[in-house]
Amino acid sequence: MVTASEAFARVVIALAPYAAQVVFVGGWVHALFLAEAGATEGAVITGDIDVTLPPLLLTEGRPKLVELASSAGFEIDPMSALDGASMRLTIPGPGNSLIDLDLLTEAEQPGVAVVIDGQGGLRAQGYPWQTIALDNSRWISVGTDIHESLEPPRKIRVPTIGAYILHKGLSSITRTRLNKEAKDLVYLHEILRHPSLGQLAVEGLPDLAARYPSAYAGWWGRVAGVSRNSRLLREIADQLLVGGRAQGDPGNVVAAVTARLRRTLAEAPTPGDEADASG
Repeated sequence: MVTASEAFARVVIALAPYAAQVVFVGGWVHALFLAEAGATEGAVITGDIDVTLPPLLLTEGRPKLVELASSAGFEIDPMSALDGASMRLTIPGPGNSLIDLDLLTEAEQPGVAVVIDGQGGLRAQGYPWQTIALDNSRWISVGTDIHESLEPPRKIRVPTIGAYILHKGLSSITRTRLNKEAKDLVYLHEILRHPSLGQLAVEGLPDLAARYPSAYAGWWGRVAGVSRNSRLLREIADQLLVGGRAQGDPGNVVAAVTARLRRTLAEAPTPGDEADASG
């Protein structure tokens, strides 16, 4: 049994041979952003670890990704052996929980299994908009503030702050469960409401709007729709309250989240204004 922090550290260390080619995209990323910005509050995080892969990832003398994950203690779920299924990697977490290492890649339809060329038939979980994260990434250092095993600190690739909030908003569209849908939007809200991170995120949107006009329009519509969705807003507020990231009356938390989303839309480029967005 390992803690969520130890599982994340194991993945960071194990996947180091591919650090320049894979991008971490899950809930851990916003925790790293907040830590880097010096936020004093703990982030709302998940135990699961999400890594997106390019569709072609040659080993070039390195062990396969699955071999590296196995060396870190992750096991292949037997259901992954079914024809056409994507590979599920898990490690025992606190209590009776399982921590998932989700390997993702680009696909038009969410949830389809996609073979990663060069990785011996590895089938990753396909989802739209993964390319945005892969093509707009930066290095970030992770060290002993996450786990003692990260000494010396390691560097991993994560989306740029603008690409992260774009990706999280779009990712929420693909969710089939309310709590997962809200979780993506909690991460988005956590970044947007931070004084410096929120500003950096919005400043990165004009370039992304110009380069990905269709995706950006979908993101805009999504954020606008969330600000009018009382059921989803209440779930977001509940997660913030349970996670200790908000206090007080749930109605007031809903109002604060709604105000932040609407302010973001007011500051961000309007879809269709790509020429203006590109400067």
